[in-house]
Amino acid sequence: MHEVPAAPQPASATVAAQTDYPVRFLGTGSEYFRIWIVNLLLTIVTLGIYSAWAKVRRLKYMYRNTQIAGSSFDYHGSPIAILKGRLIALVLLLAYNFSFQFSLTAGAITLVLLAAVFPWLIRQSLRFRARYSSYRGIRFQFVGGLAEIYLIAAPLIVFIAPFALLGFYAENEGGPPVWLFAFLGLAMLTFFIVLPYLHYRFKRYQHGNAFLGSAAAHFTATAGNFYAVYAILLAVTLGIAAVFGAIGLAAGAGILGANGSASIFGAGLLMLIIGVYAVYFLLFAAFVVLIQNRIWNHTTVGEVSFRSNARVLPMARIYFVNILLLIVTLGLFTPFAVIRSLKYRLESVTAATAGDMDQFLSGAAADDVAATGEGAADLFDFDLGL
Repeated sequence: MHEVPAAPQPASATVAAQTDYPVRFLGTGSEYFRIWIVNLLLTIVTLGIYSAWAKVRRLKYMYRNTQIAGSSFDYHGSPIAILKGRLIALVLLLAYNFSFQFSLTAGAITLVLLAAVFPWLIRQSLRFRARYSSYRGIRFQFVGGLAEIYLIAAPLIVFIAPFALLGFYAENEGGPPVWLFAFLGLAMLTFFIVLPYLHYRFKRYQHGNAFLGSAAAHFTATAGNFYAVYAILLAVTLGIAAVFGAIGLAAGAGILGANGSASIFGAGLLMLIIGVYAVYFLLFAAFVVLIQNRIWNHTTVGEVSFRSNARVLPMARIYFVNILLLIVTLGLFTPFAVIRSLKYRLESVTAATAGDMDQFLSGAAADDVAATGEGAADLFDFDLGL
């Protein structure tokens, strides 16, 4: 008697269905305004010393109001550690500013030295931010190597070198040679060509070397994903520039035909300015949204994948309204603007997993990390989020 083989199970029966956990941000503009105004006043009164405590208060509020699966993140950074880091970064910034007043050569040398140390500072910032961040009491870690960040930054250091030579020739040789200007032009062209690749390498370094407890993060995007974003923005920019150029030529012809009417010229100039700003907000929103979607749609942590569905027009509308209200309120709308844009970006992201969000295990405790890089990222306005 032959045994009848069991009927094969459909794929849907053998693969567990994924559960979506949308990111929720519970912060409000009115709550954050109270934190922001106190931080601002105390930072002014203490001549900037309180800024380290202000940063910790701000990050604690943002982290604790960000939830996945009903659980919040938290931030554990020490204000004293951040203050020490900022003081060191401030010394570097003052050295950069005053060296150019001393001489162009000294300034150029200082610029090269800063460029050489900056990758180390960024790595320190990534390690510090991860070490003192947690989800459900489990700490993050960043294990990216120093050699890798220097390889990523090497083209930037090479790009700065011609400017150091320019300062040297301008001060000591009676003027730079023609070949140096050609070299500068070639360096700038090369920089813009490789910029998307460097952006990709940095995000791979940042996301691909992170851990939540014992769960490793993985980054699966390709350089082509980033080149596509930059190509789209370049194409849109060139297309809009062509349209504005055609409108400008037509308006110019009309003005000449109308014997140079000042009122027509003024109205046309006003419309041009408004159009330029509107296009700027649109392009900036497109860059933020496209990059965010590319990054999070290719990031996993353990068995958890992410999906970002942010859209350009809603993001542009948020930025545009924020700017108008910032102008009307003389800057007092700042905390509300921060919350509005952050809420949209965070709530555009969804975590998905076939298991549950309790799968993370606490890894080995990481050593304390100095906050020098964290201070440098703040003072030099380096946005690690993008």
